[in-house]
Amino acid sequence: MSTSTQATWPKRNAQDFVVGRAEFVDDLRVPGMLHMAVVRSTRAHARLLAVDATRAASRSGVVRVLEGREASATLATLPYQFGVPELLGAESRPLTALPTDVVRYVGEPIAVVAAENPRAARAAAAAVTVRYDDLPALFDVRHLLGVEHLNAADAVRLIAENHFRSGEPEGALQRAPHVLDATFSVGRSGAAPLETRGYLADWDEESGRLTVHASHQQPFQLRTELAEVLGMSPTAIRVVVANVGGSFGLKMTGQVEEPLVCLMSMLCRRPVKWIETRSETMLGGAREQVHRVRVGFGEDGRVTTLLDDMVVPVGARSVSPGWRQAYVSAASLPTAYDVPHVDARSRVLETNLPPWHACRGFGKEAPTFVMERVMDLVARRLRLDPVDVRRRNLLQTSAFPHRMPSGYQIDSGDFEAVLDKVLDLADYPAAKTAVVAKSGPRRRGVGVAFEITPEGGGHAAGKMGPGVIPTVAASENATVRVDRNGHVTVLSGVTNPGGGNDTALARLAATELGTTPDRVTVIQGDTDLCPPGTGNASSRGAAVGGAAVVLAARQLADQLRKVAASEFGGAPADVTFVDGAVRVAGGAPVVLADVCRLALRSSGADWLESTHGYRPTPPEDPTFRDSYPYFSSGAYVAEVEVDRDTGIVRVLKLTAVHDCGRVLEPVLVEGQLQGAMAMGVGLALFEQSRFDGGGASATRTFKEYLIPRANDLPDFIIGHYETPAPYTLLGAKGAGEAGVGGALAAVANAVDDALQRNGDAVAPVTSIPLTPPAVLALTADSRGAP
Repeated sequence: MSTSTQATWPKRNAQDFVVGRAEFVDDLRVPGMLHMAVVRSTRAHARLLAVDATRAASRSGVVRVLEGREASATLATLPYQFGVPELLGAESRPLTALPTDVVRYVGEPIAVVAAENPRAARAAAAAVTVRYDDLPALFDVRHLLGVEHLNAADAVRLIAENHFRSGEPEGALQRAPHVLDATFSVGRSGAAPLETRGYLADWDEESGRLTVHASHQQPFQLRTELAEVLGMSPTAIRVVVANVGGSFGLKMTGQVEEPLVCLMSMLCRRPVKWIETRSETMLGGAREQVHRVRVGFGEDGRVTTLLDDMVVPVGARSVSPGWRQAYVSAASLPTAYDVPHVDARSRVLETNLPPWHACRGFGKEAPTFVMERVMDLVARRLRLDPVDVRRRNLLQTSAFPHRMPSGYQIDSGDFEAVLDKVLDLADYPAAKTAVVAKSGPRRRGVGVAFEITPEGGGHAAGKMGPGVIPTVAASENATVRVDRNGHVTVLSGVTNPGGGNDTALARLAATELGTTPDRVTVIQGDTDLCPPGTGNASSRGAAVGGAAVVLAARQLADQLRKVAASEFGGAPADVTFVDGAVRVAGGAPVVLADVCRLALRSSGADWLESTHGYRPTPPEDPTFRDSYPYFSSGAYVAEVEVDRDTGIVRVLKLTAVHDCGRVLEPVLVEGQLQGAMAMGVGLALFEQSRFDGGGASATRTFKEYLIPRANDLPDFIIGHYETPAPYTLLGAKGAGEAGVGGALAAVANAVDDALQRNGDAVAPVTSIPLTPPAVLALTADSRGAP
């Protein structure tokens, strides 16, 4: 359901994806192509005593084997992504593509093999012999929760510590009439795109150029990384990103296989392809956190104090941006609520599990889960309706822009109106009645949740205070061309990971130039053709990338206005574009192609062109510190049925109302929300990365790592509420990450509601995922609410 009145255009090339015509990296074939396989550590923490590739190198079809010492003699250390860690309270340590002395997790690359075909490469990788000397390994950091001072062994593993405060939380907690003390945990999970990571590197020794085809979110960042590690000029590297079969953060820069596949192509003087296996994808993960929370609140349910001490095990140290999600988790507290006294501390710790990669939500889903459980537990303690408790604590419209304890600044919103709309859309009173009427082992529950999602990357560093940096580059660029036939071409630094943002970019350009989207070609993901850009990250494709397209198209339209005014009389301000024609006030329309030909007649060029950059404009406030220029918000109502005998949870209905500012393409926005809500259901009930006692993955396929299937999901009911963003040209906010935390929290609250019915002595929900064994454990626990 959509309340937007914006025109909607079909998603471009959608049929190609549905019928299998779309081409991905693994479909590419070039003459002489080799295939790479990776030799991975079988130990969680050990000294590397020897890597013997003699047998592997002698196998049929094997062209090259590369191990750590040889790689380190050629490759520079890996650059940290999104700025130096010191700006987030962390310490930089040099990291190499392949280890030379110590392995730090099961699955860490130790060597790579290039062979004539994938089977030969995998067989050769299996033939590499590695000798280890085991070292102590750490997999769990829960014992550090609440520990003020780390001992020497734990302090070595501390990557970063962030601390955000407002008011006087300790004193306010002592004065509070009621105190809630609880521990919440979010399990480790990862991205699970249909297409795994993949690269095809092709080194041309004669020209000295390297071409890399990649399934990737950020081609320009990848080019920069490769140039630095390989010691090349960025202009000597071309990165091409065509179709991407999903990403969800997994395909950002900072992956060690990226420079390795390129180096193998240079060493072998042949193209080399590497396609990640599903089990290799499953090694990664993120999101795992443990929060010890103390909350002070009054008789009316008004929360006055929040103290949240969290420990975040992010796996082995990495240059990937994944571990920075822990910073965002702490910085996003207390989410959408007006809590005057806050103390939020996150300690980010290295363990001997695979390193975190970026995941959709980027750390915002965990604080949403924590705060929404807090609201429900406060309501239960006081015997109030959870909706009423939220109303009493939500930030009011008059509070915006609102500065959070971290310095993040919520730009705009109408949280109470969004909540009201979702309650109406879900028919909340009827849902509550249905819950009460249900009895027997299958109990129904209804849960409400509210989320905010900071989006859009960052502002200029000058607008930000100590310890706060942009999570991605602040600006985007676009080039718009119109040729002699009136056909428009958009070249954007924004990439399309499968969500269809090219559809929005085409419509924006078409609107400015008075033509139709079918007369617009969009080119993305090619560093030789497109202007520099961030790619796809932090829900900035339309709000930031789209604004750059609009500005470039407007600049181009101004050129055409001047030509039309000069040729046909009148002033440029009197020239309009509509229905593929140019009209001067009072005159007959002239087709766009004719005006373009007139503009090009003396230049000999094939097209007119304009390039423009765009950066969201922060307020002129010297105290403004923010790494996100706009905040989306949303409210969610979940209805579930829980079988107390089996622990199986069935989601019956999930309703959402989302405020992403001005809705540019309702169908695309709803598609994003549907995907995010499905992911939220998966994180609440199914998805969990598990490891055995030695640190080896126990969830290497979709048989062990469960994601929701179509029959596990209800129909989603989606409404929109538009509060235009004040700091973006188009008034748009992000829609790419919203829905994950909100759906997750609403489902968790609904499960808890179902289990607490009829006065049963059931422990409250404090951790996710709520798998059947986890639900049964709650029903067997009679400790009651915290």
